[in-house]
This record gives sequence, structure tokens and C-alpha cells, in this order.
Amino acid sequence: MLHGYLDLPTFAFWDFGNIWTGSVFGEFNYRIFGRKKEDDTKVLCTIVWYGTDCFALVPPEKYVFEKEEEFSPEGLEKIMAFLNSEAEKYKNS
Repeated sequence: MLHGYLDLPTFAFWDFGNIWTGSVFGEFNYRIFGRKKEDDTKVLCTIVWYGTDCFALVPPEKYVFEKEEEFSPEGLEKIMAFLNSEAEKYKNS
């Protein structure tokens, strides 16, 4: 489903334990995934990096942004808003 610049599945995709990686403008890359924290709570995370390298080739020091939100449809909405905002800034720079 299209959400601004992002074409993402519904929250159920992450609820089943999947990972989504995408790109906007060919060089604004993101990955969205669920993760358990030390206190056993689950969060929805996103990582952003620039360039043409795939996620596996990008070292953590090259990440531009890392963000966590609650593991819920509302958390996904916040991640989407964040990614769309940052993609817009990237487009305009």
C-alpha cells in the first residue's frame, strides 16, 4: 500500500516476523523490522542509509538514522511519517 513515498505492507507483515527493506530516489534506503529489547518488550525499528549498497554491505557507522517506535500499527504510522519526512528532506537537498 502506498504511503507517501513508501510502498509498504500492513502491520501484519511485521507481526509475522518479517523484515522490509526499500529505497526511494535510488539512494535513500531504509529497513523496517521488529526487535525485542532487553526487557522483553518488542519495538518496531527503522534504519536509514544513503547510497547504492545493499543493507548487508553497509557498516553501522554509515547509518544516517536509527529510530524505534512501539510495536503496533500506530508505531508503524510514526515510522512511515518519519521516513517520508526524511525522504522529503533528502529529495530537497
